Amino acid sequence: MADKILVVDDDQYIRLFLQKRLGARGYEIILAEHGEDGWQKAKSEAPGLIISDWMMPKMDGLDFCRKVKGDEQLRYAYFILLTARDTQDERTEGIEIGADDYLTKPINDKELLTRVRAGLRINSLQKELTALQHQKAIMELAVTLGHEINNPLGIMMLTLQVIQRKSDSQSLAGIRKELESCIHNGNRIAEIVKRLSRLDDPHFVPYLKNSDIDMLDLSQGDSQSGK
Repeated sequence: MADKILVVDDDQYIRLFLQKRLGARGYEIILAEHGEDGWQKAKSEAPGLIISDWMMPKMDGLDFCRKVKGDEQLRYAYFILLTARDTQDERTEGIEIGADDYLTKPINDKELLTRVRAGLRINSLQKELTALQHQKAIMELAVTLGHEINNPLGIMMLTLQVIQRKSDSQSLAGIRKELESCIHNGNRIAEIVKRLSRLDDPHFVPYLKNSDIDMLDLSQGDSQSGK
C-alpha cells in the first residue's frame, strides 16, 4: 500500500507541483485547499506525512499543525511546514507547536524528496514502536491477571474439591470453615478487579527476575491477599 501524503496549500500551482513530483514516486497524494479542508481530510485519510503551507485562509498552517499534533490518531503524522520566509523566529515558532520539519519556497526537488523519505521513515518507525508498546501492555496486563487472580482462584478450587470429598458425617462447622476460605478468596478476586477498574496511576514491578516483562503492582493496601 502506498504511503499517504496530504498536501495543504491555497496555491493551486504548489498543490499540483507537489502532486506531480510526489505522485511520480508512487505516493498517494491527497490535496486540500486550506487548513480547514486539510483538517477534515487528515481525519478521514490518516496520512503518514503532511505538507502544509504556513499562510492560508480559514486556518493557517500553525493552527492546522496544532490540531494535528493534538489529535490522538494523527499526532505521529510527520508535519512539514512550507514557508516563503526562512527565519530563526519562524522555525522556533513552528517547532514549539509541533512541526517536524520545514521546506522553503521555491521548493527544491532533491530537498523535497529527501525530507519526505526521511519523514515517512520516522512515521513508520513510530507506528512500529507504538504497536510494540501496545503488545507489551497487553502482555503485562495478562501477566498481572494471571498472577493476581490465579492464586486465590486456585485456592478456591482446591477448597471446593476438599468439600466435595468430605463424607456426610463431616461436621457442618468443618464445611463452614472451608466455605469461609472460598468467600475470602472470592473477595480477593473482587478487590483485584475493583482496583483495575479505578487504576489511574499505574506502577509496575518485574514479573520474574531478569525479565523484561512487568506486571501491575496491585499490592498497595492489599489487606486480604496475605502477602
